[in-house]
Formats: sequence, C-alpha cells, structure tokens
Amino acid sequence: MLIVMNVGNTNTQIAEYQNGEICNVQTVKTGNLELSIIPENVQVAASTVVPKVKKIFAKRNIFWLSAESNCNIDLSKVDASTLGCDRLANIINLADNYPLPAICIDFGTAITFDLLDAQMIFRGGAIAPGRFLLRKALHDCTALLPMLPISEDALLDPGINTRDAMRLGMDRGALGTTKEIIHALTRKFEQKVKVIGIGGDAEFFINNIDGIECGGKNFTLKGIAKAWELNQK
Repeated sequence: MLIVMNVGNTNTQIAEYQNGEICNVQTVKTGNLELSIIPENVQVAASTVVPKVKKIFAKRNIFWLSAESNCNIDLSKVDASTLGCDRLANIINLADNYPLPAICIDFGTAITFDLLDAQMIFRGGAIAPGRFLLRKALHDCTALLPMLPISEDALLDPGINTRDAMRLGMDRGALGTTKEIIHALTRKFEQKVKVIGIGGDAEFFINNIDGIECGGKNFTLKGIAKAWELNQK
C-alpha cells in the first residue's frame, strides 16, 4: 500500500493508493498536520506547496514530488524551479489520462491554469486569485466591506446593496477572468484543447462556463501516485 498526500495552502488530502485506485481519502487542515498522521514503515508519496511541512515529516521516508522527479513531461520551456508541485502533479495526471493538448484548471485558494501540448511539452499557464482570496482582499483592505461566504449561484443583475454588488463583482469577475485566460492559453492551437476543472471550487465554474469538464476530486492525488510509479522504474 502507498499513502498519497497532497498538501495545499489550506487543506491537505491524505489517501491510500492500491491496485491503481485512490481510496479512503481524508481531508485535514494543513495547519493541523502532525507526524502521527502518517504511519511508520509505509511508503509515502507527497506533494506540498507549503515547504515547512517537510520539516514535520522529516522522520518519515517520503517521496516528495519535485521538478527533478521523473515525470515523462518536457519542462524545458518553463522555469521548472518555480513550478508548484501540485501543478506538476496535475499535468502528470493530465498526460496520463486525457487527450492532448489540454489544460488543467485547479480552482482552490488560488486558481492555477496549466497547459500541456500534444507533444507532452508543458507550455506554462497562469495563476489567479480564487473566490475566497477575492473576498478576503476586499474585506481586509477596506474599512467597511464585509467578509462574504462563498455562494454557489452567480448573480446576473446589478447589486442593489453592498453584499450583492460585491458578489456580482467578485464572482462574475472570477468567471470572466477564467474565460479570458482559457482564451489566451488556447488561441494559438488549431485543434480543440480539452479543459479539465478540479479543486474545491470547481463546481461553481463548471456550472457557469461551457466547455470545462470535471476532473474529479482526486485528480492531484492520482498525479502524485503516477509520479511515484514513474520514479520506481
């Protein structure tokens, strides 16, 4: 059995990988991670965008995914030293399970866009603030604007109060940003580019933007597991 761990800025997914399947997924707050969460004497493959987490698990034998790992993807067109390991895991899974060219969009705290062409060359992408960050920025950087919860419906009419005006601006703004970035990434391709949406806030964008296919909840975990397999050979 392999333990697979995807450490994000806010939450961490921990799962088992057996017979090619991700199972028994649990989610914990990244700030609550402790050494005892990972059993001793088991194989672990992990990706983290929070470097200090590696110190917590320094006593465990963990395969940490990095740009130096064997991933069967050409990273020569980008500065791989700055590539987040979650993004690397996503394009590994994208290459393994989807026709190319394709884009993976991870709708989390930040929204990351990653483009892989038909020759398995990673062409780069984009990073934008997610809907939570937009809410936090307006609240934290102003005196009177409230902190709003994430809502699943997207308003269309002008806001007649501050809360609705904020929701319209933030949510429609996030949708518009996503559409514009997809256009920017795909405009030079003659063939159709598949667009896969994943992450905790993916449902909102999939429901409101045509052409985004759901990649499921375990997309990044699958990429981490695939990377581990590639590096056992």
